[in-house]
Amino acid sequence: MRASKIYLHTLKEVSSEIEKTSEKLLIRGSMMRKVGGSYAYLPLGNRVIEKINKIAKKVFDEAGIQEFTMLSPASEEIYTQLVKKDLKSYKQLPFGFYQVQTGCRNLENKKGSIHFSIATFDKDLEGLNQHFEDLHTIYTEIFEKCGLPTVQVKDIHNAEEILSGKFVGFSDEGKEEIALCKECGYKATRKRARSIVDLPKQDAGMFPLEEVYTPNVKTIEELNQFLDVAEERLMKCLLLKGEDQFVAAFIRGDRDLNLTKLEDGLNLEPMTLTFAEAEDVERITGAKTGFAGPIGIKDVTIVVDDEVVQMKNAIAGGNKTDYHIKNVNYERDFKADYILDIKTIKEGDKCPNCNGHISIERANHLGEIKKLKTDYSQKIGATFIDAFGKEQPVFMGKYTLDITKVLSGIADAHHDESGIIWPMRVAPFHTIVTIVNAKKEEQVLLGEKIYKTLLDADIEVLLDDRNERAGAKFKDADLLGIPVSITVGKRAAEGIVEFKLRDQEEKQEITYDEAIGNVVDLF
Repeated sequence: MRASKIYLHTLKEVSSEIEKTSEKLLIRGSMMRKVGGSYAYLPLGNRVIEKINKIAKKVFDEAGIQEFTMLSPASEEIYTQLVKKDLKSYKQLPFGFYQVQTGCRNLENKKGSIHFSIATFDKDLEGLNQHFEDLHTIYTEIFEKCGLPTVQVKDIHNAEEILSGKFVGFSDEGKEEIALCKECGYKATRKRARSIVDLPKQDAGMFPLEEVYTPNVKTIEELNQFLDVAEERLMKCLLLKGEDQFVAAFIRGDRDLNLTKLEDGLNLEPMTLTFAEAEDVERITGAKTGFAGPIGIKDVTIVVDDEVVQMKNAIAGGNKTDYHIKNVNYERDFKADYILDIKTIKEGDKCPNCNGHISIERANHLGEIKKLKTDYSQKIGATFIDAFGKEQPVFMGKYTLDITKVLSGIADAHHDESGIIWPMRVAPFHTIVTIVNAKKEEQVLLGEKIYKTLLDADIEVLLDDRNERAGAKFKDADLLGIPVSITVGKRAAEGIVEFKLRDQEEKQEITYDEAIGNVVDLF
């Protein structure tokens, strides 16, 4: 393809509202534009997306997962309804579907996305677990072929089983927080990472309750300063409102509440709980906000973090304005409806697997694998007849792979200060041939000759035949990140060109035949 014919508009800089390095590079490199809060992928960026799609489709097809198309967004319910009509016998299982969807921006996905939506169907849990492992292998192969370093982290999980996992690429600019232990390899999303009880040394016995006057001391930080007591000796109460209940959650004073784990533990849908309004707090506790505590609280579901259960002689709100209570102990002074792990894991916490130390790192979320088991099949009635003639619900798995995030992840992982450095398999073109001066006949003739020879060898080539300054062409070549560069310049009459790989500093002056040979050898 000729640069003079392609939609090519590189930028020296981008708007200050674009913060992520990958997005800046994609916009500057004429791959992408921001339009009305969403993104448009320009011809060069679309070429990369198509190559990622091609890689993914080939891997899915080889694994026996078949492509299909629906004219509506795929969902668990839609997949289940589709299979319900045709599934009769266990002999039809297992199988899997996938489709590529373009999701327009909405409240959950503000920028929109291009993603693979995959569903698998099995006759039993053993088959589902195998598909879950197979998809892990499939995703890993896709990312490796795209040149994208990734890891799988646990999401919904317990000590015995992983119910869902995410594939992420570590990046300082990532939105996902990952808890990881470098000693044993434990990795999980921070919002669902398991936390273990890790208390400082506690008192040997329980002391009598003692009411303490704490005027206008409403926060943990203020209480810490007023009583000169470490935050880890304090008990924090958070009141939340659900659809038909109020929940009082109790955690250690230096901890943060993990709302996701709280909702999971209570079997609530995500975002069901919100923090209670001040008037609700006052009605439930009889006190102003900041003085809620566990003793005597009524008409709420009491959820206590497993760490709080083992605290001795803690200090908690007194359910009385301007008062706290010392020496509060679980079971003697209050009890819970639920004892759960509802704290957010933090840097330096002990690993739930090996007692090593947890670190928190940022990452980009690229894909997800999840066991649905029979939740949707039982709900919708997708069943089959097993080998013994009994009707059984089908076991399902649901998986997503975000191609637009893979694109950004590659740009984030492979770039330098001059632009993107595309891995060969996903690069918009394999080679760029730059004619330094389009007014010099010998340069044009040699550039055209190299261009045609590479095309005949099935090499994807971009010929920069524009009538632009040489410096502008060189900067554009770096921004575009095409892996191989052949520059046709002053020595064109001698048949000499400059050969360079985008990921290396070294430049070679060689014959054009040698340059062509080098390119062909790379493939």
